[in-house]
Amino acid sequence: MRRDTGGQGAGVFKPEEVIVASGVRPGVKPSDIYEVCNWALKHGVRYVCIPSAYLGEASTLFENTGLKLSTMISFPTGLMPIELKMMEVRLASEHGVEEVYFYPNLGNYLDSRIVEFESELSRMAEASQLVGFKNVKPVVEMDMVSEKQLREVISIFETSGFDTVVVSSGFGLRNMNPEELRILSTVEQDVMIEAHCRVGSLRDLRNLVENRVCKVCTVDYSVVLEDAERRLEK
Repeated sequence: MRRDTGGQGAGVFKPEEVIVASGVRPGVKPSDIYEVCNWALKHGVRYVCIPSAYLGEASTLFENTGLKLSTMISFPTGLMPIELKMMEVRLASEHGVEEVYFYPNLGNYLDSRIVEFESELSRMAEASQLVGFKNVKPVVEMDMVSEKQLREVISIFETSGFDTVVVSSGFGLRNMNPEELRILSTVEQDVMIEAHCRVGSLRDLRNLVENRVCKVCTVDYSVVLEDAERRLEK
């Protein structure tokens, strides 16, 4: 699976190309999704992530706008049966989604059921290839694993055919702390790292990029871009 760096070149920092504007949160309404997509278009943000329940409507409303839709599968627990996850991959494909983030059943790994954990990853990789998806990315919740376990999980992801991994903090609703940033900066260089987290400022976003993160899916998309625009005005 080829990785997407989000348009970032060496030495280049463009906040609008790093951010994935996220509408994935508890209680999100259809009107919220419309607002997220329109905001992204207005500010030059190419990527938005929305719940699969709203994919059909969003794909119709924003067709041919250049907006790249993504979605999250089995958010936030990963406890959905693999057959349903595969069905969601097919549904996403039918609605023109370009990226899928999926939460595997980390409980299998934590309970040393490695065969079951690897089997789910392999089946998701196969399902994505069948529908032509190139950007399917497994998510690991950092609060649930130690540094050693995180490295092992990332290694299993890579062995299973995924070269981009998404690390999540507080199921996307917490900022990355300095220790987590340190860990990310030491991850193997041949693995691309994306993050699903809160971002309170442009500085926070830059810290993530400086610590190996190539793209950030966040509900704080407007905070970061508005901070960047204020800096440009000064």
